[in-house]
Amino acid sequence: MTEPTSTQPSPKPRRLTRVLLIGSLALNVLIIGVVGGAAVSIRGAGDKGSVSDKFGSPHIKALTFEDKREVGRAIRSAYRKSNVDHRSDHQHYKEALEILRSSPLDEAALRNLVGTLDQAGERRRAMARDVFLTKILSMSDAERTVYADRLEDVLTRGPKDKKHPSKDGKPRPPKQP
Repeated sequence: MTEPTSTQPSPKPRRLTRVLLIGSLALNVLIIGVVGGAAVSIRGAGDKGSVSDKFGSPHIKALTFEDKREVGRAIRSAYRKSNVDHRSDHQHYKEALEILRSSPLDEAALRNLVGTLDQAGERRRAMARDVFLTKILSMSDAERTVYADRLEDVLTRGPKDKKHPSKDGKPRPPKQP
C-alpha cells in the first residue's frame, strides 16, 4: 500500500534560531576585534622617536596636574579667540584623499596641500608654546626650581614598562629617589 503524502511543507529553521546564530557571529567578530586591537596596541607602533624629538611631552609631563589643566584650558581658549578652524583641516585631509587616489598623481597639488596643513599645525603649535611659556614665566623662582626637578626626573627615569629596553641597547640609568 502506498503511504499517505503530507501536504505540509518541510519545517523551516525557526526565526529565533537564525537571530541567535547571527547574534553569536556578531559577538564573536566583536570579541576578535577587541582582542586584536588590544594586541596591536600592546605591541606598540614601532619606533616612536626619542623624548627630545617631542618638545611638549617631557615639559608638559613635568607640570603638576593643576598646571596641566590650566595650560590646556588656556590653549583651548587661545584657539577659540584666534578662530582655529579644525574643520578646514578635516576638509584638507579629504582633499588629500582625492589627490592620492587620482591617477596620475598631482604632485604640485599634494605638496601645496601638505604645506597648508603644515602651516596650520605650526600656527597651533606656536600658540600652545606661547601659552606654555607664559605659564613657566609666571612661576616664582621656587616653583621653577621644583618644576626643573620634576623635568629632570621625567628626562632620566626611562620607560615605566620594564619589558621595553632602551633603544640604543645600553642599560637605563636607575630611578633616583
